[in-house]
Amino acid sequence: MIKAKTFLSAILLVASVGGRAASAQAAPSQNRPQAPVKSSSLTSIPHAVTFREVQGRGLLVRTWVNGIGPFNFAIDTGAGATLISQRVATESRVARASEKPASIAGLTGTRAVAYHASLENLAIGDIENYLPARGEVLITSGLPADLDGVLDPTEALAPLGYTIDIPRREFIAFDPRTDAVQMNQAPPEGTVVTWLREAHGRRPFVMLDNGDRALIDTGSSLGLAVRDPHSGERLATSGARDVGGGQISTRRVSTSTISIGSLELRRVPTDLVSGTESDAPVLLGLTALRPFRMRFDPVHRLIEIAPISVSNRN
Repeated sequence: MIKAKTFLSAILLVASVGGRAASAQAAPSQNRPQAPVKSSSLTSIPHAVTFREVQGRGLLVRTWVNGIGPFNFAIDTGAGATLISQRVATESRVARASEKPASIAGLTGTRAVAYHASLENLAIGDIENYLPARGEVLITSGLPADLDGVLDPTEALAPLGYTIDIPRREFIAFDPRTDAVQMNQAPPEGTVVTWLREAHGRRPFVMLDNGDRALIDTGSSLGLAVRDPHSGERLATSGARDVGGGQISTRRVSTSTISIGSLELRRVPTDLVSGTESDAPVLLGLTALRPFRMRFDPVHRLIEIAPISVSNRN
């Protein structure tokens, strides 16, 4: 029997966006302070913040929505939109941009209702560390009860770039106009590669040496995740639920060696996934990404990936 231990959200807003998620319990609502309302349409760069990694939940950062918080949001590069639960939307007085519902689907294709939302401000780390928050924001009823939200940094920081340093647990915004990622300036032992995109989204894909396009997905607890060619057979698996409520099965197999540009990733934990739609992307999840610092430049469409040695983590 498969037990659903993990939440896999890899979502698709029909004909628009996509992603994945994680969660943690937030503080009781009566303890949440409120900041003066301030517009997030700022050009200043937010200061760096730290996040914590919670097993099975992902990279969690303290988040304020319309001055209400803190909530626990998962930093999820694969989401394609910033997601907030209906509970958080109500508590933070988030307005729907339209009463016409949208539809988001998980990896299985099972759909859940969502609404486009308009935020007055969005802050992380502290109550006045505002993000531009100009990208896609959705209110959804498809999240688990203990999930406050999912922060897609590409959408929440646009047009800024960002660094996710997993070993040091740092999240850093930068201005690509003055501090661009450059193809000819790869970090030591690292690489700079083209940021591949979908036709209707901005999620970060990279090309693997075998020709597969892989989604860099910090919201997934998997390693290198590919479709299971033996999905119809009765094999030992672990279970997960996606944002639409559909069930996904995964099984860990032997490790793989892959390359992204000039960077070789050895002994990458590899997961075979079944129950997904036929066009579900290959994922590079948190288990594969944990040794790396990644800089995402949405203006020049480049991604820098560098390993951080144990001696350099402090």
